[in-house]
Amino acid sequence: MKVYNRTENGTTVQVSVKDAMAEVNAAMMGPRRNIREMSSVQGSHTIVYRDRRRVRLDEVDAPERTMRTGAYTTRKKVTVKGKSYIVTAVTPARPRTPEAVSWIPEAYVSYWAERNGTAFGPTRSGKASMRPGTVGRAIWDAVND
Repeated sequence: MKVYNRTENGTTVQVSVKDAMAEVNAAMMGPRRNIREMSSVQGSHTIVYRDRRRVRLDEVDAPERTMRTGAYTTRKKVTVKGKSYIVTAVTPARPRTPEAVSWIPEAYVSYWAERNGTAFGPTRSGKASMRPGTVGRAIWDAVND
């Protein structure tokens, strides 16, 4: 999986491809009065803003995330309330920092309904703060046993 290392004036944060491309697109297509200089070369983008901020976006491979218990690193099949779901590994919470473009306030898992061995339907998320009895909470509890 690809992500971008976003370095702004020496502070580096990992951001999703979507967030990185949104910033590059805003710099390229937005008002030119905000941008002093911009360059892009095969997975690496540099943006210099008029307010002297220098942002560098470098495409990198994301490290494999592991579940807290270390049981798996990618996807897993879970049966909850009589139905099968495909669940990703736990995405950990991140502390809020002023330099960060995105913020994940709470750890979560993403899941899809399973049909014929493949993911099917919309992506949903399960968290510890969800109400007991909901599918998302049941999946969270099943993954974190």
